[in-house]
Amino acid sequence: MAKTKESDARIPVICADKSAISGAGIFNPNSWTGESKGIIQSCWTEYSVLDHCVVQIMGMCRDADRLCQNQIKSIQEQWRSKRFDLRKVVIYCQQPDLHLRIEAFFSSIKTLLGLIVQLLTSEGVVSVSVDGFHRAKKVYGGKVLNALTNNASNDRKEIAEKATVLISQHKEAWIDQAVFARHQLIHPKKGMDQLMFHLEFVEKDDKLACVKVTPPQIDSMLIDQYAQKVLKHTQEFSSAFLALFRDAGSNKRLHRIANKPESL
Repeated sequence: MAKTKESDARIPVICADKSAISGAGIFNPNSWTGESKGIIQSCWTEYSVLDHCVVQIMGMCRDADRLCQNQIKSIQEQWRSKRFDLRKVVIYCQQPDLHLRIEAFFSSIKTLLGLIVQLLTSEGVVSVSVDGFHRAKKVYGGKVLNALTNNASNDRKEIAEKATVLISQHKEAWIDQAVFARHQLIHPKKGMDQLMFHLEFVEKDDKLACVKVTPPQIDSMLIDQYAQKVLKHTQEFSSAFLALFRDAGSNKRLHRIANKPESL
C-alpha cells in the first residue's frame, strides 16, 4: 500500500492479533531508529503470520479425522459399490485450506529471512545493498554470505564474522531444508503428491474402515511437528541475530548518539 504525505505524518496504532504477542519480545521497533526501525516492524508483522500459520496447521492436524470425514465416507461408498484391492492403491484426502496454510508457512519463513538480513545494510555492517536472502549459484543465502565476506565495513568486521557463523550454523540446522521445501512447493515435479492427508484403510467385518489419518510430512516428520520445530529455530535465530547489534552498541544510530561528545 502506497503511503501519502498525510499518512506519513500520522502515528500508526496497531490493534495486534494474539499471534503478534510472541514476536513482540523479539522484534521491538521502539528499540531501533531510522531504516532499521521499519525493517524490524516488518519482521514483527511477518513473524506474526508465521506464528499464526503454525497454530492453524497444528489445529487442522489435530482435527484431521473430522476434516477428512466426507472423503472417508466417499471412499467407503465407492468400495461398497465396487470393491477394489487396497494393496494396489494409496489414498489421500485433499484439504485446500491445509495446503494453503503450509504454503503460507514456508513463504513467511523465506520472507522473514529476507527482511531480517536487510539490517546488515541499514546498520552499516556491509557496504552493499542486501535486500533479501538470495541464492548464489546453489547456496541458499549465498549472496548474503558473500556480502559479509567481501563487503564488510571496516568498523563492523567483528559483527560480520559473527553473522557469518550464525547464518551458516542455522543454514545447516534448518534453513536450507526449509527453503528447499518451499522451492519444491512452488516448483513441484510432475506427478508429485501434493500436501494432503494420507488415509489408511483396512477391510474389517466385510466393511472398509479408516484406521489412520496421517498429515503431510517433511523428511519423515509430520508437518505439525515440523512447523513447531522450525518456529522455535526461527525464534532462536532471530533473537541471536538481533543480539549481534545490541552487543555492538544496539542500533548503530543510537550508538553514535550515545557516544557523541557534549557541546561545550
